[in-house]
Amino acid sequence: METTMTDVTFDDLLEIRKGEEGLTMGSGPSRIGTVSNIEEWEIKAAALRDIFRQTLGRKPDVDCPLDQEVVEEKNHGDHIRRTIAYNLAPDERINGYLLIPKNLKGKAPAVLCIHQTTPFGKEQVVGTDESEVGRDLSYALHLVREGFVTFAYDLLTANERKYKDLRDFETAPFYEKFPEWSIRGKDLWDVQKALDLLETIDEVDPRRIGSIGHSQGGGITIHAMALEPRIQAGVSSCGDWPARLSKNPFNHARTGWWVGRPFLRPYCYTGKQFPIDLHEYLALAAPRSIMPINALNDFAYSLDEAPLTRPIMEAMSRTVSKVFALYSVESNFQQILHEEKHSFHTAQRETAYTFLKSKLGF
Repeated sequence: METTMTDVTFDDLLEIRKGEEGLTMGSGPSRIGTVSNIEEWEIKAAALRDIFRQTLGRKPDVDCPLDQEVVEEKNHGDHIRRTIAYNLAPDERINGYLLIPKNLKGKAPAVLCIHQTTPFGKEQVVGTDESEVGRDLSYALHLVREGFVTFAYDLLTANERKYKDLRDFETAPFYEKFPEWSIRGKDLWDVQKALDLLETIDEVDPRRIGSIGHSQGGGITIHAMALEPRIQAGVSSCGDWPARLSKNPFNHARTGWWVGRPFLRPYCYTGKQFPIDLHEYLALAAPRSIMPINALNDFAYSLDEAPLTRPIMEAMSRTVSKVFALYSVESNFQQILHEEKHSFHTAQRETAYTFLKSKLGF
């Protein structure tokens, strides 16, 4: 039977199996109860992270020293931009841009700035794309002017990391090399290596690292915060949408072009709910700070459908907030809804930047 919008709930977030002593050995009866304290939530959170990792596939042994090197340093007026080369794997070395405010006194908070699905890659977020959209999405440039150290790199399949003779975001060669892994798993590995790098930078306070992204970069920020405790605050603009509300869940597990999470494909074919969904990723950030920003006229939905989607998204927010309430940090979860399509316009950016400044200690 097809799920309708009126069927969509997020109550499963706080469901947990309970029982008497011996529960996990299969002794005695059990029941589905409600998470009522931090200890119970952290048991569930650990299980959710295990499920999430399973959907990402099997990571190969690609760890290696960063061996970072400053390739170039340029003066950009109000900031310095360093090009840093570093290793992601024994056979993979990339360049990233580190933006540092001028006249910095002491260590500053840093923000990982993850780009959207664009052939410009990291160039867009540092301000090289001079189009109207590019100016909106130059968040690495905007934030360095707010006093943050910012870091940007190309996602695999974009810009300098595009596969030869293929279009941007064509992932087929990746799966030929790593058939048991996933591009999203690789994205999250690349985030880990970027954080490793930031922790070595003299100008960075490693206790105050955040992440921000629009579209694909926003989705990666949400997913990274679910697994990576070093990210203390994150903002996602139009980065993810509840799969149980999706008009076509194959967008998460396409069969061609950008193939993000192929191990979710059986759920798409069978019509079963994904084993982990947006409300759970967001809750896994607790007690750290996260701000999902979503357009109601996005992900194939129109404004005509907003009277249905808005209450569902608000219900998701209320449910996620209950997890943050367990830690008495309700203000660390803030959802923003707007009606400006798949965009990151001034009003949303200003709200996002204020959030990051507040949560990272400015």
